[in-house]
Amino acid sequence: MLGTHNLYIAYAPFGKQTQHTRDVVGKLKNQIYYNRNMEKGSFIALSWMTEEMKNEIRKREKIVNEEDFDSLFSLNDNSDFSIALHQILVNRFDKKPNSLNQAQLNLFLCMHLENAGQADSILSFLQEWFPEQKEQVIKSLNEIGATKSSEIIKQAVELLPEDGTWFFQNSDEKSEQLMGKLDKDFSDYPDGLMKDLYRKYAEMNRNKIE
Repeated sequence: MLGTHNLYIAYAPFGKQTQHTRDVVGKLKNQIYYNRNMEKGSFIALSWMTEEMKNEIRKREKIVNEEDFDSLFSLNDNSDFSIALHQILVNRFDKKPNSLNQAQLNLFLCMHLENAGQADSILSFLQEWFPEQKEQVIKSLNEIGATKSSEIIKQAVELLPEDGTWFFQNSDEKSEQLMGKLDKDFSDYPDGLMKDLYRKYAEMNRNKIE
């Protein structure tokens, strides 16, 4: 199911760029290609890739394939760290959805929610990707220290139909405007860069992440 969702495009909010993410948009260009070829076992370098890009991808690929947590936690760049950790968690989830412990699940859900908010809409996560986790992701955001984001998502969930039907089937102009505002507020990183929160939480819970 996650094959179309596991691009870590939270770092490339096309059409919704903020100052917080412009410094890592370049990383996305090689990351998209990397993720699309993960299942093939390795990436194929593109002509425009610099040697530095290629080396970054190879290093991350090796970490992911071997689940080398010592090397993962030795990465200095929090973008590289988050990208690699995200892919490890996605791979584990794809093999066995119930295999993630609570700490891993917290990161997994928050990363996918960030992905949805930057790439499309938080509704993609809340109603399409993981509707059964909409309450849990509120708690997960709090756990990683994204308390403002958690409150935003809590308000968004409260706007959703209780019967699970699509939001826009029963929404009115007022609720749509509020949902749009919540979507924008979440995508503007009210708690600061998520990659930094992921790293801090992972470091604090390393024994549970490995």
